[in-house]
Amino acid sequence: MKKKVIAMLLTTIMAGSLLAGCGNGGNSSEEENKGKKEEDTIKVMCVGTEADTYIDAYNSIAEKFSEDNEYGVNVEIEYYENEQYKTKLTTLMASNAVPDIFFTWELSYLEPFVEGGKVVDITSYLEEDKEWKESFADGTLELLSYDGKNYGIPTQKSLCVMFYNKQIFEENGISVPTTYEGFLEVCETLKTNGVTPMAMCGTDAWIPAQFVQQIAGGMAGDQLFQDVCDGKEKWNNETHIKAAKEVKKMADKGYFQDGYIGMGPEESTDLFTNGKTAMYFMGAWDADKVAQSSIGEQAGAFVLPAYDAQYANISVGSSDTSFAISKNCKNVDAAVAFLKYWTSKESEEMLLYENGRIPAGNYPIDETKLSPLMSDVLKISNSQVGLTPWWDRQFGAGEGVEFNNTCVAVLGGEDAKTAFDALQQFAEDNADR
Repeated sequence: MKKKVIAMLLTTIMAGSLLAGCGNGGNSSEEENKGKKEEDTIKVMCVGTEADTYIDAYNSIAEKFSEDNEYGVNVEIEYYENEQYKTKLTTLMASNAVPDIFFTWELSYLEPFVEGGKVVDITSYLEEDKEWKESFADGTLELLSYDGKNYGIPTQKSLCVMFYNKQIFEENGISVPTTYEGFLEVCETLKTNGVTPMAMCGTDAWIPAQFVQQIAGGMAGDQLFQDVCDGKEKWNNETHIKAAKEVKKMADKGYFQDGYIGMGPEESTDLFTNGKTAMYFMGAWDADKVAQSSIGEQAGAFVLPAYDAQYANISVGSSDTSFAISKNCKNVDAAVAFLKYWTSKESEEMLLYENGRIPAGNYPIDETKLSPLMSDVLKISNSQVGLTPWWDRQFGAGEGVEFNNTCVAVLGGEDAKTAFDALQQFAEDNADR
């Protein structure tokens, strides 16, 4: 299957609005399960931990569907931490033990499972229900399509934003930067005043890598992304090297917290949500978690200013919280019905207004029901002129994951050119895989 170049397509997606994520616990009581046969239960695997504020909402969707559906099925959701989930899903795929529905990222993450015959083709369901198919924002379904067939359903959209603490900014006499130079000045002022500018973590390599990718996009625009996808540009291009060096410089200047390289995502997130750092660069899916934290209404969001102003408003982002149906599913009709219910106007509005998760569907948004933070996020999403998916979604477990590891290696002290030369060599050595 041919790899897709998505930056232009994602610009269309952003025209509506944006956001993403996933979450711990089951949602059916022991009493409800009495007398149920295996085919009467739809099991779902999802990404999430107890720290994720949307878990109750996801479980609520499953509970409501279980209470009243024509198939008489009960839905159970199991949650796993991000990296744990990736390992678990790969293991289950290898042993043909994947449950009925599984959370997936788009593009090249799902592709090998499709090629391996592990995923149900749901094209006919979408074609038979035109209203459902046409409810999705332009370009979203295509991110989970291969050779013209649909294998997954997106429920949300997302992009990376810089969350910030309004109170800390005010106390230090700084405002939201509009230029890259201004952003660095903000960081320097905060550091000088004894405030840690940004929360960062290094154990989940995709997190610092998305920051490097964001800065690279601000140096060369989304054309760089397309050229790498098309093979016109190499992984060890000057922009990637320069962007990685830029982030390393920030680290060396103390713009991240001490010991960040060995911290996990929850530790670094907690620093920001407890008011210990001024900023936090993450997918907008964390907006609800931030809004419900101790800093609450003091939280805002802005788009990281581009290194080169001509490439402003080009961010790392894509669709998110997508689901696919396993070939092991004994009741595909019921599984599809559940995904229809999840992406219904009723469910998506609940997730938007109560949990800050912007839907993948073309549903009107009542901005008066949004929190101030979500209003910031929505304005950012609507201002975007281009999006580039995370590299590990576009290129999967190959070059995508290696890009992430390369960025962490640079932050760990490896020479940037040497590290990206190794990434390029890896790509060439595996070109025929």
